[in-house]
Amino acid sequence: MQIFEERASCATVQYCKPWHGGIWIGLPSTASYDGLRFMGHSVADAVVMWASNEQPFDLLVPAAVGLYGVVLDLRDLQQHLSWREGVPSDSVWTADALTAARLHSLGTAQRQRMAGLVREVLRNLEENPHVLQHSASYHAMHHAILGVVCDLLIPQAARHPAADEPSHRRRRALVRRARQLILERPQDFLHLSQLCAALHVTRRTLHNCFDTVLGISPAAYLREVRLNAVRRALQDPDLAHLSITDVAAQWGFWHMGHFGQEYKALFGEPPSQTRRNAIGRQLCVCQ
Repeated sequence: MQIFEERASCATVQYCKPWHGGIWIGLPSTASYDGLRFMGHSVADAVVMWASNEQPFDLLVPAAVGLYGVVLDLRDLQQHLSWREGVPSDSVWTADALTAARLHSLGTAQRQRMAGLVREVLRNLEENPHVLQHSASYHAMHHAILGVVCDLLIPQAARHPAADEPSHRRRRALVRRARQLILERPQDFLHLSQLCAALHVTRRTLHNCFDTVLGISPAAYLREVRLNAVRRALQDPDLAHLSITDVAAQWGFWHMGHFGQEYKALFGEPPSQTRRNAIGRQLCVCQ
């Protein structure tokens, strides 16, 4: 995956194509982008630019107009689509459709969400580049980008109909098994795709089971497990040499601002206070 922003002080004409098997998604990063043209077509408000290595594309970018770019692997996108919808990916979008160069229409809110996530990823990596050294935070970021792209491709109204839902007894059993797996091996299940694969269920089925049995989404449950794991690590004197950012990144948190807010909401104190309290208790014991 590649995520980037580009901006030039003068108008540019670009002839581009991503790597073999890559899908490029482009959208403006500036409020004004009059004159931006993709394959000769003006870029309107409710579209993103979409292309692959199958066909090089032309971009005419006016001076001072910025672009966000995301390049994904086609196979990753197909696999994520299949997992999200619980059906073979080619029954939702064929490979030919995914690789065709086009202006892809979507809602304004969808594009804002995409642009917002890319902006947050870039800003956070600029401030905390070392989170990429931790596979957990890297995969969480990768998963988040794929999720937003799938939302662009499959609007909520066009979701594939749900398969037969399990009975309440089977839902309880599935949730019990999911919780057992998470608590036994929490670092193996940092996001839903891993858990769904282990349980051989779709994302929709797992969500419905957790919502019925626990009144909470599986994503929220996983997040609370990860936050508790961070808290234990911050209280562990043997891990005092690790920064709070490193500890959070080891548990899949790549956005430090969101992590701090979620941590404080759950525990009533910022992570820095948890570490100070732990150090204070350790000093008392030593004395």
